[in-house]
Amino acid sequence: MSEEFTIKNRKREFDKIFKEIIVPFFKTVNFKRHTKTSKRLFKNLGHELSVFIIFEYKTFGYGFYDTTIVYYDSDIGDVYNDQYLVMAKIKIQTIEGCNAEELNSSADSWLKHVKSEVIPFIENHSTHKAILASNEFYISKARENEIIEILKKKSMKDK
Repeated sequence: MSEEFTIKNRKREFDKIFKEIIVPFFKTVNFKRHTKTSKRLFKNLGHELSVFIIFEYKTFGYGFYDTTIVYYDSDIGDVYNDQYLVMAKIKIQTIEGCNAEELNSSADSWLKHVKSEVIPFIENHSTHKAILASNEFYISKARENEIIEILKKKSMKDK
């Protein structure tokens, strides 16, 4: 009889996947772990622009790991106060499973998706100018004018 795949077991298995598969892959494309314990990876893109990939556990259904891409600019704010520049609208597969085998299989599928869709997306949107020219981002309505002005100003400096 197999052991129940509890939230604790799922977290333990995901931590292993994150440490042994996800982090090493992202190191190959110049991402770093934000802190030793966080589920956030980041890459400095230059000109005070950085991109974060944030993993979050959601409890809907059996539970799954959702991934979000968020860009920060030091003139707007940082990850510590959640003052992001823009959030990518790109659809990213979730990582989910009812047991360790399914969770690992889902992570493999997720990684293939990241390699073919997410990394190219980030590479194509690595400047203020590229972000400003794209409709693939959510901009906070409360700060929309301020953010667009920053993007315009910094777009002039981008190569």
